[in-house]
Amino acid sequence: MQNKQNNKMQPISKKRDTNTVIDGIQRLFSISQLFGIVVLMLMMIISACSDHQQVHEMNHEHGVVDFPISCNETAQAEFEMGLAHLHHMMYSQAQPRFEAAADADPECAMAHWGIAMTSFQPLWAPTSDDDMVRGKEAVQSSRALGAATDREQAFISTVAAFFTDPDPPAADRPGDHQKRLRAWMEASRERHETLPDDVDAAAFYALSEISYAMTYFSPHQERDFTREKRAGALMEKFLEDYPEHPGLFHYLIHAYDSSYLAHMAEDIARKYDQLAPDTPHALHMPSHIFVRLGYWEDTADWNERSAEAALRNPYRGITSLHYPHALDYMMYAYLQLGEYEKARQTLGKVRAIEEGQPHFATAYGIAAAQARYYLEQQKWDEAAQLRPYYPEAVQWDNYPAAKAIFYYARGLGAARSGDLEQAAEERDKISEAVQDMRNAGDVYWSYMTEALSMATDAWILYENGQTESALALISEAADLEESMDKHPITPGEVLPVRELQAEMLYLEGRYEEAQNAFETSMERTPNRRNALKGFDEVVAEL
Repeated sequence: MQNKQNNKMQPISKKRDTNTVIDGIQRLFSISQLFGIVVLMLMMIISACSDHQQVHEMNHEHGVVDFPISCNETAQAEFEMGLAHLHHMMYSQAQPRFEAAADADPECAMAHWGIAMTSFQPLWAPTSDDDMVRGKEAVQSSRALGAATDREQAFISTVAAFFTDPDPPAADRPGDHQKRLRAWMEASRERHETLPDDVDAAAFYALSEISYAMTYFSPHQERDFTREKRAGALMEKFLEDYPEHPGLFHYLIHAYDSSYLAHMAEDIARKYDQLAPDTPHALHMPSHIFVRLGYWEDTADWNERSAEAALRNPYRGITSLHYPHALDYMMYAYLQLGEYEKARQTLGKVRAIEEGQPHFATAYGIAAAQARYYLEQQKWDEAAQLRPYYPEAVQWDNYPAAKAIFYYARGLGAARSGDLEQAAEERDKISEAVQDMRNAGDVYWSYMTEALSMATDAWILYENGQTESALALISEAADLEESMDKHPITPGEVLPVRELQAEMLYLEGRYEEAQNAFETSMERTPNRRNALKGFDEVVAEL
């Protein structure tokens, strides 16, 4: 009975059953098709987003540059990466990119322009003989290939101005550098006037103004920062339309790298790492502003990151100049913060450098960081025993200004600890280095180093009981040092002479004069630990 009832309730029809199966298969197929289309679309969207993110990350690895050239697609990509490195002053990273562009497109004249642009470092130091040869050859190659557009011709002609030998020739290398910079600056100005809306033309013109201004450090001549202000205003104008251009960020910081202008670059400095999160010099540059403002925690943090990035970006298999450069800034900041254990660890890192990029920045960073460690802590006995020319990471004889820093630390340390014979010997070595620099035409470093010799001599006089002579000499030394301003390679003088003058006045009980000296020193180098402490002690005596 049950079976019959079930059969009645569920009648079977072969035709209907077949149709039902077919309809079900069709419905399933339609659903699966629809599902597949949806999945495919989702995958395409995700892929597009991923590609966009990859492009975004690639563009922001070093900032965003857009410089079309008349070369093939591969050369264009290599060229723009090289240009981004160039704007960050990562010259050793930029050069192989331009060389790769030349290999990718043998007819690419602008690739050789890029090679020429990496062959001089306008802000840092005069051009070496090897770089001069390389730059001239690159200019010749770019001209031989011929520029395909008027814009390309303008850029090639501008770099050619630097590599055209001055007539009449200069008597020395620094003088030659100054003449070449002036020619480059004038050509850059003309190019900017011809291409007023070109961001790269504007950026390089701004750099040329800043670089040329840096060659006119003259003792006892007040700087008005006219060129730097003009360069800064130009870059600020372009930043609105090019908010991620590396040259605008970098050169704006250099333009305002002074105690008087630094506050104008603080905002842009704090954004630089977003533009180039793994570029050593980009991570370091904001500390030029932080040091000027006395922001020591920021200076330490940014240079810790810069040092780590520098180790990931060596120079031809050896330590790049960016590593000791960052360590020197780190040392300076830790000492101002009173973080002496971190300073001691940094000292160990400096002394562990086995072979460094042959460059003044390498030599200066190694020498200055070690001298600062002892002098800032007033460890006079240990300063007097500082081992000169150590570590043997560079050819020290090529860098007399860096060598003199060892003599200064040893001489001042010896004088302050009572060994006047050693102090006199070290002072004489500083004077010899000064003469070497004068003979080479190095005006800036010869005067800055002369101030160190005078300061050492002043303390020798003071320890010998010749107080008035000592005070007169150290005042003169402080005036000389402050008339020159700091070089962009250094975070500040190894130990400001004005601060030493203030301390000498304090020891003599001349408290109002000491107060004035400390205040003057802090106008130039604000928030320094020893100056603040000395100022408080002076005020307590008044």
